[in-house]
Amino acid sequence: MKAEGHVVEPVNFELLDHIVPAYYVLTTAEASSNLSRYDGVKFGYRANIGSDADIHDLYKQTRSEGFGWEVKRRIMLGTFVLSAGYFDAYFTRAQKVRKLLYNQTQLIFNEFDYIFMPTTPAPAYKMGEISADPISMYLADIYTVMANLVGVPAISLPLFRHSTGMAFGVQVLSNRSDELSLLRLSDELLNR
Repeated sequence: MKAEGHVVEPVNFELLDHIVPAYYVLTTAEASSNLSRYDGVKFGYRANIGSDADIHDLYKQTRSEGFGWEVKRRIMLGTFVLSAGYFDAYFTRAQKVRKLLYNQTQLIFNEFDYIFMPTTPAPAYKMGEISADPISMYLADIYTVMANLVGVPAISLPLFRHSTGMAFGVQVLSNRSDELSLLRLSDELLNR
């Protein structure tokens, strides 16, 4: 990129350690709130229960069958985050972190058109390699969730191969409403 005349400079981003915690507080709260309506009566999957079962049995069986373990985990975490006594300690603070992340990202976009960063902290995992460790899986999201938190478009481009043969890429973020230039740059990078 430098050889083609682009200005490429490293930027210090001091809030990096706050991205994953803020993201999982906010998204689990949203999951808990949004998925509460999937009761099997008006919305979503409905369990096949006997005619002698009551509405509580229907809810319990529907939610037990209709949601996978990861979704259930996120609903439980979100319910905790939104509960009385913890809302301000977690949700409100995570919203403040989101605002700080947004402000810092906008300062970068005041000087640069794009932010280049890793997609993940490691090359691609083999199928099922870390699925038994949810904390490792959550931490692997450190770079990709930033775009979601600050509301900017991002794309991951598989430009490289690790010595293990697994793909790894670079993630490119652009400012809000600048998807077209991001797609043009992506096409240019992929067709080099």
